[in-house]
Amino acid sequence: MRASVSSFVRMLEYKGQWHGRTLVKVERFFPSSKLCCICHQKKVDLKLQDRWTCSSCHTEHQRDENAVVNIFVEGLRILAEGRSVLACGGTVGPKREFRRVPVKQETSSEVCGNVA
Repeated sequence: MRASVSSFVRMLEYKGQWHGRTLVKVERFFPSSKLCCICHQKKVDLKLQDRWTCSSCHTEHQRDENAVVNIFVEGLRILAEGRSVLACGGTVGPKREFRRVPVKQETSSEVCGNVA
């Protein structure tokens, strides 16, 4: 499992560099499911199957949806601090190089000899 995750991240880094994008990595043990995305109160005793209600702001959370919001916000915070991730050995900058995309040429039915 670990090898497949690392190769997936390596592919993301490569594709990010290829398309001039920035890849932001959030720390492995960032408590994305345990933090309330509204008030940032941390629920320590959370089991995998739990839905939970924040004791501070009383917001009901579904673990995955709450984690997505928290990871997104953490990624924006990392970007704002200028700690963007390395892509293939170097920091990815905002520079964008445009590639020429080959255009498919349609053939006319007259050229193929099939006149309608």
